[in-house]
Amino acid sequence: MSLPGFGTSISPEESAVTSSIDIPAFSEWRIEVPFRTYFKFKVIKGVAEIFGTELPLNVEIQFCGVKYAIYAPLSEGCTIEYATTPNKENMTNEVDDVVEYLSEETVMKKYINLHLGLEGLRQQISDHNIINSQKAKNGPRVLILGGKCTGKTALAKILSSYALKMDSTPILVNLNPRDGVFALPGSITATPVSDSFDLECAGGWGFSTTSGTLYHNPKQPIVKNVGFVNFDDNLDLYKYQISKLGLTVMSRVEEDPKIKSSGIIIDTPPLAIKDISLIENIISDFEVNVIVVIGNERLSIDLKKKFKHKLSSAQLDIVKVPRSEGAVEVDESFVRRVQEETIKEYFHGNYKTRLSPFKTELEVRDYSIYKGILSLDLASTLAFLPAGDSYTADGEGDNDKQEENSLDKYYSLLSEPSPSNLDNSILAVTQLAQKNMLTKDLLNTSVLGYVHISKYDDTKGKLRVLLPFPGAFPRNVLISTHIGFSD
Repeated sequence: MSLPGFGTSISPEESAVTSSIDIPAFSEWRIEVPFRTYFKFKVIKGVAEIFGTELPLNVEIQFCGVKYAIYAPLSEGCTIEYATTPNKENMTNEVDDVVEYLSEETVMKKYINLHLGLEGLRQQISDHNIINSQKAKNGPRVLILGGKCTGKTALAKILSSYALKMDSTPILVNLNPRDGVFALPGSITATPVSDSFDLECAGGWGFSTTSGTLYHNPKQPIVKNVGFVNFDDNLDLYKYQISKLGLTVMSRVEEDPKIKSSGIIIDTPPLAIKDISLIENIISDFEVNVIVVIGNERLSIDLKKKFKHKLSSAQLDIVKVPRSEGAVEVDESFVRRVQEETIKEYFHGNYKTRLSPFKTELEVRDYSIYKGILSLDLASTLAFLPAGDSYTADGEGDNDKQEENSLDKYYSLLSEPSPSNLDNSILAVTQLAQKNMLTKDLLNTSVLGYVHISKYDDTKGKLRVLLPFPGAFPRNVLISTHIGFSD
């Protein structure tokens, strides 16, 4: 059946052609799936995994807009049955080609050896902590460093997934605000990994919500707002939020014996030796004792020179691992599309779990809305200060004034909200109530959730917002991020 002028109606399921492929033992099948195509497959024989997460047998899995590698970890290999169909949400019957190829050149054995080394440390520490509970030691705190598109996030997933298989519960820390790891882009997070990752979700992590009705056990992340996708848009704010996240993580480590022995795995944005002050801050804030450098011998050597005193006293180990040939370059359009899919999934869910967001209107005068300051804006503000003026408070003992000035380095109050700075933006809802708020509280608070502003009606002073669930909206302090999204 067809409508005049619109051609023939095609059912994607009917047009799909099923194929199969055998993945040899210890080899990878690398696939790049565009956003206009659904890639559906299931493991019909053997064992297969993606970044350490084992795939269920004879259960269909669906991907869209991913660059993954399916690995066969056992000697008998595995068999995959797959098909491609159009992405219905694009309102088209066109299917872009999936790039796929087999590779026997994989670094998985080296990554597994790294995991086994960390697991040996965990076991030693766990045994020690059972005997000496009063002087319990911390598990390995691993910092992953490397350049752009070197597979840092993939390695973080692998180490977390393999630790989970060994009955450990490491804390996965994401310090790259570009990625939405159990949260939306523009944030940094710390999440105890107590369940396998949901590969079908945007980014391959799992839903960035704590609803107990989902297929996977919900992750409970600690979320700190940065508000930018590039960490150097306000480096001072980024460092401050890392320090506060580090305090929270180390506090959780001390309170939970299992997490204490399991340790921490830290994923980072692309960093080089020029970012040594930032690297030092991360090492200090999370008490890092293992640095893993991916595919950058120069960085590894420079770090060994810089931390020679820690290496000689066995306070720190630096390990270099090769970069996977499957780590491919991604352009900004692909990154932005993944971010959009993460935001869309937060409010609407995905193909297997549909959520019901709630639209309402809020009086803007009832809320305090802050926005992160871009470093360029801050620099231009300082340029217009009269000669001899200091940006920080001069008065000793005037703590409130100093706190106010320190806040000016990070956030500014939107005293005059407008459609230009609110329409199609994401607001972070803090855990901070507006009543009796102190300036330092805004810097120390965590993110409770997010709302989407579709439009600000400046004549009525009302915000048209999309909430992830219905109910009374708390009158908490809001932070307007620099993340745009058109729903």
